[in-house]
Amino acid sequence: MKKKLPDNFTVLIGGEKGGTGKSTIATNMALMLKLAGYDTHLVDCDKQMSSLKLSSRRSANEIKPQLICTHLQGDQLQVPLADLSEKYEAVVIDSGGQDSVELRSAMISPSVTLLVVPIQPGFFDVETLMDMNKLVSTSKIYNPNLEARCLISRASTHYLDTTAEEARVFIQSELNSLKDMKTVIRDRKPFGYSVATGECVYEYELRTHAKEKKATSEICDLFQEITGFKFINSYEGRK
Repeated sequence: MKKKLPDNFTVLIGGEKGGTGKSTIATNMALMLKLAGYDTHLVDCDKQMSSLKLSSRRSANEIKPQLICTHLQGDQLQVPLADLSEKYEAVVIDSGGQDSVELRSAMISPSVTLLVVPIQPGFFDVETLMDMNKLVSTSKIYNPNLEARCLISRASTHYLDTTAEEARVFIQSELNSLKDMKTVIRDRKPFGYSVATGECVYEYELRTHAKEKKATSEICDLFQEITGFKFINSYEGRK
């Protein structure tokens, strides 16, 4: 039996820096929630519509279960997001790769309780977190229940690389409105390949019989950190 998610479980994936894998994280989390048996809705607020395109590819390739994705834009997202959070067990929002009216509108929406900010572990990327820290602080005036977490994303896979840990130290010591996440998502090719086929990385590595499934392990860690419990594929065997 699947475990119950908190009421109005709505996760916003966003930030000011582009190229950090926001759409990849958003689509993977939405699909993992769907596979875990939750009635999930993916919201794409990005003008590039990357999440919407993945949902369309998944539908075209007849991959089950299907994932409903809606494209929303504008600075008045509070009402549609509240409606979706009441209708679905889980809502995942992809706000795109820049400081936008959609990002700001979603952050002050009472239905949004968790903001995940993917960030690459480099100085010019981490530097943008200073502005994001201020934006979170301001947003909490209107949405006091908002929790904001930094996810180190697209980190190097080289075992001697220390930039991920250095970024974590910066987040812990310099930011008061943003907390770090334990999970680190590394720059692994299966993340890109799975997006291209309309799958989450769990499905892709399972289908291709990947030996180590490192990307799957990382996305499962993220699932557990966000939901509070381990991922179990409740859809397996049901076609």
